[in-house]
Amino acid sequence: MSGFYDDNFGHWEDMNGPDGEDNRAFYRQVQRESRWKKCKSCGARVKLRPDYSICNSCADAAERGWDCG
Repeated sequence: MSGFYDDNFGHWEDMNGPDGEDNRAFYRQVQRESRWKKCKSCGARVKLRPDYSICNSCADAAERGWDCG
């Protein structure tokens, strides 16, 4: 498997390293729990966990002091 990305956490790393199996299991869990939503910041249709309201791109931008929307 390669190219692990989702709207909750962005790009997933170390999926083939020593902890790869656990990381892939968590990734699959996140995908199962996620639902299609509209990001409250940029308005994009994204697949997020129920308790998340903004996508990873907007969260990264906010951490850098930028406005995503």
